[in-house]
Amino acid sequence: MGAPWQIVAFPLILPWREEFWTLPLYFPDLKVGVVKGWPPQMPYQGMEMPPEALAPATELKHYRPGDLRQWHAFGEFRKSQEDLGDLIQLLRGYGQEPAEVAETAPSPSPQAWSLAWQLEKISADQEAQLRLVDQGQDWLAEILKPEPWEDQPAFNVPGVEEMVDPELAKLRHRLWLRVMAPYLEGDYAPLLLGRASRSLFLTLKGWPRWTGLQWVELALPGCRSAEELRAAGGGATPPPWQSKFKEMLATCLTATEQGFLELQTAALRLKEFLADEVAAKWPSTPYWTWDLEIWMPGEEKEDESPVLCWAGAGKGILPG
Repeated sequence: MGAPWQIVAFPLILPWREEFWTLPLYFPDLKVGVVKGWPPQMPYQGMEMPPEALAPATELKHYRPGDLRQWHAFGEFRKSQEDLGDLIQLLRGYGQEPAEVAETAPSPSPQAWSLAWQLEKISADQEAQLRLVDQGQDWLAEILKPEPWEDQPAFNVPGVEEMVDPELAKLRHRLWLRVMAPYLEGDYAPLLLGRASRSLFLTLKGWPRWTGLQWVELALPGCRSAEELRAAGGGATPPPWQSKFKEMLATCLTATEQGFLELQTAALRLKEFLADEVAAKWPSTPYWTWDLEIWMPGEEKEDESPVLCWAGAGKGILPG
């Protein structure tokens, strides 16, 4: 039996999508940050925003949700605040004991902490609006199409049409690490559920490491309504295959520490199990599938854990 793994949703603020009805079937113990618009029937709910996040950042008052300019706000604010220092470095000290902070970095000021949260909320609002694009509204796709990043390097990354701003990617990842720290003890893996999460993590890997990314992909039968979830066994009694899936997924995550060949072998067994025990007995046909990627971990300290990625969450479609 594989070692227990904690699965933690990324990003920190996660707007609701109908596809998330699938989550309780495969990730009953998923840890999430702030959730927006999630129905009360879901078995897990998000956390409340801290006081720092509720205090408005006056420096961002001229930026409205959906403007698709959060990285410009970030850049302009940093230029205007010479005494702020490295915002990402400041966030490293959040939530640590005084002795630990003295060895790493000074605690972030309320102003810096509020700014980080405001940028995260802008990204979440933007993602919630872009969800309408997936419902076939072509006119909205034209209005809210991604704005180009002027200094974007001309690197060709398979499956990614536009890269996000590296500094903003580091900030969002650092904020997630600090807030979700209680759930990152021991073996853990982020589950990328945000629209731009896939490309954000590729940006964090940097050039040229993202070109060598290795992963396997699984097709999970999924749900897009509460009724479909109940039919698939998502009620008070979990589906009979759930515990075995968790065990085999943990085996795959553990295999990433041994090598890509070991991951491929474990993933092949899991694919066979999904086909024979889950898909073959699914209550409705044809069924919708959730494409789940398992990424090999990187070599950097902050890139040492494997990554789970829902490939359908805006793969190649970046709001910035």
